[in-house]
Amino acid sequence: MKVLFSALALTLSLTSMAATDVCSVSYQPEGSKLSWTAFKTPAKVGVNGQFTTFTVKSTKASNVDALLANATFEIDTKSISTNDKARDAKIFQFFFKQMVKGTAISGKVVKVNATDVEVDFTINGTTKKVALVKKYDESKNTVTLNGAINVLDFGMKSNLDSLTKACGVLHEGVTWPDVNIELVASVPKSCK
Repeated sequence: MKVLFSALALTLSLTSMAATDVCSVSYQPEGSKLSWTAFKTPAKVGVNGQFTTFTVKSTKASNVDALLANATFEIDTKSISTNDKARDAKIFQFFFKQMVKGTAISGKVVKVNATDVEVDFTINGTTKKVALVKKYDESKNTVTLNGAINVLDFGMKSNLDSLTKACGVLHEGVTWPDVNIELVASVPKSCK
């Protein structure tokens, strides 16, 4: 009888050890979205849009913070979408196309903190550190990063002036330099 209980205990402990899953998270382009809000007019009216073509490179990791820690990205500014093709063309022509070192925006995560990440953004040939608030939703398998950049920090005053002039009365002479950004990244978990 003692042998039977020992065998049963051993079987239960081996079963519970086998049931312990090793899980990891990875970035998934499908289901990820990069959006922004820029502002115009003295009343600071928001204009929402997104970039439909962007790449995020990161290796599979044991948790979201580790996944973010090695992430890099590149944004194709030609993929701008505001649901207004004429406006999209104008923003690209008078703002992004005039960047000094190509039209892409790139960057990398340089530090992951408990509630935010620090990202080196490279825009218009200038690299600046930007803090983005981090929120992980395990039930939806998403991590959301949001914050703001000021295009003047990237030497883009002439780009902003050019866009303001091209938009004329629609902007009432004012295009604000701050832009809110948000990445909702799909980060599914898999367990073995």
